[in-house]
Amino acid sequence: MNVKEGSIFTRIVYHCENHRLLLEKIWDEKLPKVTICMSNAGVTPSIHHMDYTTLFCVNTLSSLQYGSCSIVNLFSKCTTKLDLKGDISDLSCEENEEQIVKVAESCDIFIWAVGCIATTYRKVVPYQNSLFKLLAPFKDKVHVIADSAGREGLHPLSPSLRNKPWTLLPFDISVCAELLTDNANADDGGNNDILGAKSKKSK
Repeated sequence: MNVKEGSIFTRIVYHCENHRLLLEKIWDEKLPKVTICMSNAGVTPSIHHMDYTTLFCVNTLSSLQYGSCSIVNLFSKCTTKLDLKGDISDLSCEENEEQIVKVAESCDIFIWAVGCIATTYRKVVPYQNSLFKLLAPFKDKVHVIADSAGREGLHPLSPSLRNKPWTLLPFDISVCAELLTDNANADDGGNNDILGAKSKKSK
């Protein structure tokens, strides 16, 4: 008889009842650590619950020989649907930025998986760029997810990534910040393919 055992340690950090700063899953402390930054914190019914995003992250990263996954978000407010049409100041908090910097410092690789929020909603640009400035000391750690077709900046739930390995590509946050600012100031509506433009400009 061959018996294999393992466990996943879970840690969730809240600022208050409605703001989740960190969702961490650890299955092997000896392996490299990954942080993934996505758009907004979802609703976590219990500490043992794993939604599809968390499940795909854990499964994929463990197959890539990483030992933990720290999930942080651009917006820390727990919600199933992010409303960016009104005032966005209550969607995050100062403690959220501090938490993002803390895990960026301690991880081996930082995955930016926020998506195209800042190209769709220009009001997000100043906030996202301020976070890029905080991440500048860790810029060499920042990567994005790509699929087998070469599409970059994907979310873990992207259909093209289902049951397929991720390709992690270096991501230049300074170039992206510059393009986002130019895009927000454009009179013609700007370019929605910021990540694609970033790749062309950085090559």
